[in-house]
Amino acid sequence: MARKWRLLLSGACSPAANMAIDEAIFKQIVADKVAPTLRLFAWNPPAVSIGYFQDAASPEIQDYLTKGYPLIRRPTGGLAVLHQDDMSYSMAGVLAKDGFPASGQEAYRKAHESIRKALVSLGFQANLSRQEKPSVNKAFCSANWLPYDVILEQKGKIGGSAQRKSGRVLLQHGSVSLPQGVGQDDLTDKIVQNFRQVLGIELERQQLTDEEILLSEKLVKDKYGKWKWNHKGRFLFLGRQ
Repeated sequence: MARKWRLLLSGACSPAANMAIDEAIFKQIVADKVAPTLRLFAWNPPAVSIGYFQDAASPEIQDYLTKGYPLIRRPTGGLAVLHQDDMSYSMAGVLAKDGFPASGQEAYRKAHESIRKALVSLGFQANLSRQEKPSVNKAFCSANWLPYDVILEQKGKIGGSAQRKSGRVLLQHGSVSLPQGVGQDDLTDKIVQNFRQVLGIELERQQLTDEEILLSEKLVKDKYGKWKWNHKGRFLFLGRQ
């Protein structure tokens, strides 16, 4: 019997709202108040997101900020991502429960396999990276290859993800660059179909709960809408200026 997850199609949200919504869902799952959740969304305006541990002062990141892109710090790790002409997803749930993958690595692989299959169904040659060890030497995710990253033939890496855990609850979110000629709606439909198939789950379309909405609004106000969080982040808690 297939396990039931929520499906949230958020459309295009502000950078602060996107990260606040993901964290609100994560917190509600930690509190055992909502079912495992797959969320698909876009960014308005386009923005640069950076990992929880990244230094916003990196010259590569600053170059985009001088071009006018807003900066948002994610609650997860990983590297910087330019969210422009891409689509994003998040999945959150308890490891090895209700059809959720049993480990962080399995979650990474299965989510990216779902995206790969979606691209193949649209006529593209897509694969998952077989690189055994991470190759990380640049500030932006697209320039670094990790095991199971989404690779498009003749273009290179177009998809990656980042994670955060609390006990056995995992939040994973990531993005995939839209190949030429592919719209958000087309890729969304295919990704939903393939998440169902690869994870063996049912996806029931729902909306955020009232509690998630209130929590996400508070997180925008107190955290993701704050310059200090986005530009200083974890260094705030280490007493750095």
